[in-house]
Amino acid sequence: MTGKRGLVIVVTGVPGVGKSTVARGMARRLDGEHLDLSVLAEAWSLITGRDEERDTAIVDLEGMQLRLMRLMGATRKPLIIEGHFAHDVVSPEAASYIFVLRRAPWVLKGELEARGYGVEKVRENVEAELIGVPLVEAVEAYGAERICEIDTTNREPEEVVEAAISIIRGDGVCDRGKLDWMGCAEAGGLWKGG
Repeated sequence: MTGKRGLVIVVTGVPGVGKSTVARGMARRLDGEHLDLSVLAEAWSLITGRDEERDTAIVDLEGMQLRLMRLMGATRKPLIIEGHFAHDVVSPEAASYIFVLRRAPWVLKGELEARGYGVEKVRENVEAELIGVPLVEAVEAYGAERICEIDTTNREPEEVVEAAISIIRGDGVCDRGKLDWMGCAEAGGLWKGG
C-alpha cells in the first residue's frame, strides 16, 4: 500500500465521531499523509468569512479543491483527507475509499458538550448524526456503492483504524445503511431537560 499512486482516502462525519484520530492512525499505518481540511483552510488562507449562527468558518471550497488537486498530482504517498466537507472538495474520480464515521447521538452529545460546544451547535451536529446527514452527503457525492460506514461508538480508535485498513486490504466488510439511530430507545431522550 505504501507509495501507491492515486490512493486518496476520505474520512468524513460530524464533529466528535473520531475523524482526526482515525485519519492520523490511518496515515501512520499506510505511511501516508493526513490532511485535516479545517487546518488546511486556515493554513492556506482559504477562510472567506465566519458563519456566526453556526459558529464555524466559511471555506473557499473551489480554492480548497484546486489546492488538493495539485497536491494529489504532486505526491505518490497515500493521502488521508479528513473533514466534514470533504465531499465538497474531493472529486469522485480522485477518491479511492470513502469512510463515513458514525457515533451514537446520545454518546456524541456528551462528547460535544465536553468540548464546550454551545447548545445550538451541539443540537445541530447531534441531529445531523441522528438522521445521517454525513452519509447522505457522501452518497450524493460518491454513490452508495463506494461508501463504507464505521460505527465508532464504544470502540478504541485503533479498532476503527484496523476496520478501515482491512477494507482497503480487501479482507474487511464495508457496511453502509445499517445504522438506524432513530430506532433506538436512547434517541427519544436526547433533548429532555434541554
